[in-house]
Amino acid sequence: MVVVLILSCDQKKVEFAHKYVDHVDPFISTASDHGQTDPAAAVPFGMAKPAPDTYPVAHSGYDFDANEILGFSNTRFSGVGCRGVGGNIRILPLVLDNLDAIPPRLKMDKTSEKATPGYYQVGLANGISCQLSATQQVGFHKYIFPKSEKACLQIDLASSFSKFNFEKHELLSISVVTGEIAASNVCDEGNYKFYFAIGTNKNDIEVTDEDSILTYHFKTENKEEIMVYCALSTVSRTMALEHLRKSRTVSFDTVVEDARRAWENRLQVVSIETNNLIQKRLFYTHLYHALQTPFKIDEPDGSYAGSDGKVYQTERPAHYHGWSIWDTFRSKLPLFSLLYPNTFQDLTVSIKALYKQGKVDWATQKEPFLTVRTAHAIIVLLDAHRKGLLPFSLNEIYNELQQEALQYGFESPDAILESSYDLWALSQIAEELGHSEDAKNYNDQALHYKTTWKDKFLVMDDKSDIMHGDGLYEGTLWQYRWFVPFDIKGIQNMMGGPKVFEVQLDEFFEKEYFNMGNQPDIQVPYLYAYTASPWKTQRLMNNLLTKETNNWYGTHEKWKTSISRKIFQDSPAGFIKEMDDDAGTMSSWYVWSAMGLYPVFPGDTKLVISTPLFDKVSIGTGDKTIIITSKKNSKRDIYIQKARFNGEELQSCFIDFNRLAKGGILEIELGDTPNKTWGILN
Repeated sequence: MVVVLILSCDQKKVEFAHKYVDHVDPFISTASDHGQTDPAAAVPFGMAKPAPDTYPVAHSGYDFDANEILGFSNTRFSGVGCRGVGGNIRILPLVLDNLDAIPPRLKMDKTSEKATPGYYQVGLANGISCQLSATQQVGFHKYIFPKSEKACLQIDLASSFSKFNFEKHELLSISVVTGEIAASNVCDEGNYKFYFAIGTNKNDIEVTDEDSILTYHFKTENKEEIMVYCALSTVSRTMALEHLRKSRTVSFDTVVEDARRAWENRLQVVSIETNNLIQKRLFYTHLYHALQTPFKIDEPDGSYAGSDGKVYQTERPAHYHGWSIWDTFRSKLPLFSLLYPNTFQDLTVSIKALYKQGKVDWATQKEPFLTVRTAHAIIVLLDAHRKGLLPFSLNEIYNELQQEALQYGFESPDAILESSYDLWALSQIAEELGHSEDAKNYNDQALHYKTTWKDKFLVMDDKSDIMHGDGLYEGTLWQYRWFVPFDIKGIQNMMGGPKVFEVQLDEFFEKEYFNMGNQPDIQVPYLYAYTASPWKTQRLMNNLLTKETNNWYGTHEKWKTSISRKIFQDSPAGFIKEMDDDAGTMSSWYVWSAMGLYPVFPGDTKLVISTPLFDKVSIGTGDKTIIITSKKNSKRDIYIQKARFNGEELQSCFIDFNRLAKGGILEIELGDTPNKTWGILN
């Protein structure tokens, strides 16, 4: 086998020999509680995400296993847990026998359902065919009606997956309505408000307006196409109306093709070669999932609304909002730093703006659009700084970072570990900025975690495998005890040394305490890199990526019997039960792992080298390239025997991001038995 990686700058438009979008299946991980993703017809990082809201409603609005819909809403946040967020401006196309009897939901013809990046279609039992697509800020709905004297569109301006706050609207003409909508964010934490403008190509209509529901009544000929345009803006109704005006001049087919091209430009950054089409589909679908959020919310003139309700001008080519950093700092944001460094820099400037606008860990009362939480943003900024990808000085927000540190929580063992990680990051930033006294103070505070660690995490017993034990957030003591990436040597010493650390890692996996279904321990399979047996990571990762495993944990409980299956499946039940994608965090974990690399310690630039899943991987097409070749004789060859970078023998299973990003050749030799001497030197 030969594995090739080519790294460079952000996507470059080229002519494609094949279409990467064809390997994406938007229905993967959309069934029941197996990911909470959705098949929305959107562009990368798009605000407008039109998709069906099924009955019952899932966190993202859509459940593949359902066969009824409430309508097609225009906003959602892919992969989140809790109650979800979005579901605004829900449109239901109808053909009525009785104008006074509007059904609450409709049957879907599941055999007609189709989704590709930027496009969705389904037929309804009432004979209406529905097609969706989108631009950055406009959802395009095409409804093909049968001949009817009593056709109508119901537009619910008060629809929402979470708590609805208010809406204001105004009919500007018989076919144009504009206004604003406000609702609660995920788990009802904080609120968001945005502006909208809705239009249709049907002019001979009658409109009823009652209790935040607009109903358009009209007649249709057979196969008549009714277009509905739903334009969004964080800035003003005027901006939304301008988006609506422009959308009317573009054909639906052009929108679909442009969306497809936008996805192709993003996905083509990574090219893989393999005979395993299932693994190829999983890889590109999970990369597609990662690129759903954050949302690009700036207007063409550079204006955007901030988290304080004020309007600003972006400093970069794009401004983003819609964060789930508690999840994404672990895998997705580091992935963007590798695959999309220009976009990553835009994201860091967008994070800086959060600090200037009064950042809180969850959401303010004046968010401009859907969002979740921003905890651990300081680690993202440190990570960017050390990779040379921070386009501003941390001096600009040092005071705000210090103020945030005063709010860190220490109310439970897991909160102590997490806050200590943030304090460590702040100590590193202080040192980089020349504030030596601050650096020592914050580092000393970070190391206070040891008191709690010795008390709660040092000795594992029958209470250590209890979900939410000791007030933990979505995990067990076994799962959280490893979350001290900034001081692995410290916890090794408290355990009794690296050998004991390795033995207890063995116990963790052998007794199946590991939970791939949630974030607290997803880095743990790579911690053998800090032991004398990095080959155990290579074996373990092969199992997790390709084989059936026993899985015992949901988000909130340990089940009485394990779920035995592959963790990542090429099906609507893509993830194990209760494994939310959490804004692409789990998808990004898969992408990293399939490429044979992982950022086990964000804030530090080391990447763990493991065994790539594919025959060949190429990243980027620019002038800086990284090529990884891997020699393999059979499928049993999963263990690294030797590795060289630019001809220099690697003794460590770590490679520095900055060294890698400069370009070169990484050569890997694989075998079917572990090389127990390779990769130990750290």
